[in-house]
Amino acid sequence: MASRPSPTVPKRQVGQALAAHRDAAGKSREDAADALECSVSKIGRIEHGQVSPSASDLRALLDLYGVADQQRHEIEDLARDARKRRPRTTYGKAIPNWFRRYVALEEAATEIRTYDEGLITGLLQTEDYARTLTTSSPLHNPADIEQIVKARTARQARLLNSNPPDLWAVMSEAAVRLVVGGPHVMRAQLGHLIELSSMPNVTVQIAPFDAGAHAATGFAFTLLSFPDSGVDVVYLEDLTSASYLDKANDPQRQRYSMVWRHLTAAALSPNDSIRLVDTLRREL
Repeated sequence: MASRPSPTVPKRQVGQALAAHRDAAGKSREDAADALECSVSKIGRIEHGQVSPSASDLRALLDLYGVADQQRHEIEDLARDARKRRPRTTYGKAIPNWFRRYVALEEAATEIRTYDEGLITGLLQTEDYARTLTTSSPLHNPADIEQIVKARTARQARLLNSNPPDLWAVMSEAAVRLVVGGPHVMRAQLGHLIELSSMPNVTVQIAPFDAGAHAATGFAFTLLSFPDSGVDVVYLEDLTSASYLDKANDPQRQRYSMVWRHLTAAALSPNDSIRLVDTLRREL
């Protein structure tokens, strides 16, 4: 099932190109902000691919950086793609504003690496499991429950596309032992996890209790990689907000890649992980 390309990738490409041309021209973000008569933070958001520059802002920046015609045309074409809006969805209002940026990034990512402590990874949840989790939280409006579940299902559908992302999900053993929704729901969830793990683009590992503490103990996180080969994004979520580490030279962001390597080495192999999941499923 193909989908309309996300504008997130061209946004990132425009931002990266502008940052590179600014550096080559010996200009600072302050110089760019002066040219646009805007804040330095706006320049940062453009360069990080969070927002698309307007046509007039883009012309001003390309003039400031002295970008040659051919490169200029390529960036302007990317910017036009970046300004395109995706069709509205029926579940838009059910997704909080702070989560919408993640949904766009996830949709554009070619690789998703994620660690979860106590819950099955969202992209691998069944509808009943997701519905139980959503219903159990007082933070969700009951009228939005089905829309939230539908939004999660729509995100999962990309795993089955003709050009799916690679999903590498590591979970604590607690995630596959916590009985969400009762034995029937959990049995189906573990079966779904086993089924999806057989797909060539999905890798599942379990960090077992008997291995003790590991590099990510107590800290869930997601690493997103993109087809533009730019900076990976680290996504960190709490109950009511989220943060993104996406600066190229941010040592905090780089530490998550190091922790990921240690985490995957400490977890069970994919085959042993699925054997454990199947054992727990049979015990329910």
